[in-house]
Amino acid sequence: MLDEPILIGSEIFHRTGMTSRHPLACPKTAPALDLIRALGWIDAETYVESPKATPRRLRMFHESAYIDAVMDAAAMDHVTNEARTRFGIGTDGNPFFPGVIDRASVACGAAIRAASLLTEGGIVHSPLGGGHHAQPARARGFCYFNDVVLGILTLLDNGLNRICYIDLDAHHGDGVEAAFARQPSVLTISIHEEECWPYSGTESNPARGIINLPVPSEFNDSELSFLLDEVILPLLEVHRPEAIVVQAGADSLADDPMMTLGLSNRAYFRSIDSLSRVAPRLLVMGGGGYNPWAVARCWAGIWGVLTGRDLVGALPETAEDVLKSLIGNWHSDSEPPDHWLTTIADKENTGRVRDAIKQIASSISC
Repeated sequence: MLDEPILIGSEIFHRTGMTSRHPLACPKTAPALDLIRALGWIDAETYVESPKATPRRLRMFHESAYIDAVMDAAAMDHVTNEARTRFGIGTDGNPFFPGVIDRASVACGAAIRAASLLTEGGIVHSPLGGGHHAQPARARGFCYFNDVVLGILTLLDNGLNRICYIDLDAHHGDGVEAAFARQPSVLTISIHEEECWPYSGTESNPARGIINLPVPSEFNDSELSFLLDEVILPLLEVHRPEAIVVQAGADSLADDPMMTLGLSNRAYFRSIDSLSRVAPRLLVMGGGGYNPWAVARCWAGIWGVLTGRDLVGALPETAEDVLKSLIGNWHSDSEPPDHWLTTIADKENTGRVRDAIKQIASSISC
């Protein structure tokens, strides 16, 4: 069993990336890792550099023809019309740029490595990847490879029999749900914004281990706590998972420019803390998020929660410098507010638990 939580990262996210206003260009992983380092929250004993997943490993979930097409595009630095049409590579939803395939392969390597580290128990945080939309033979929703599925499959291959996947991303975790829809040993729970892309996740099927909690705009901290207490924790008590995998996409935050949910990062921190207390093995992954300051503070804060750090108060100058450096590296129409640059934890966004949330909870039978 791991003696202390492990953080998995990769320098590839400092070396590659898009230079455009496309949402996928938002710097996330590198700033989060830089912020954690600036806070002095990692050392040689707790940090693991992610390997790149091999094509053989990718074939645990993805079809060979698809992997070949993706790798050919990376080698040629060019996407053919056939690959674009057949596999969705290089479309607006899955833009192609130098290093994108290496990044996706490294994220898969991180998930596989994390699952292996967790064989005997413990906690791993990997703010890489979270590609929950990718399908066996098609890129989808900014996701080329489904590192989430590969991580769960590795846990199963390593002898675990009951896994729970919890998706906090603002978008439905459709690719993961589809991968395990016929495998009741994997319980998938997705909290996501209703009536938004990919327009799935509207129904649950507890008998098949599928729980969907589509929530309305302005979903607040109190409402997430309500769903955690009334739905998720009771389901975990029944399912008794040997491992919990969390996709902590940060686009459910109120500060995200693309979505309309209203969570503070403290809601993430409380949820992760609660789950860590009931998980024999816990893997927390990255995901979406299109405000680089919000994502970096959220994912760094999650690592802080997992390692027992104080998240309240002003940041040291070294950490502020990391967040201030994003101003010149991201397309923003306005200057970020001071608290994005000087603190980790947001102000809580508590409020009334609306009837719609109560109805969602009551529709789920544990």
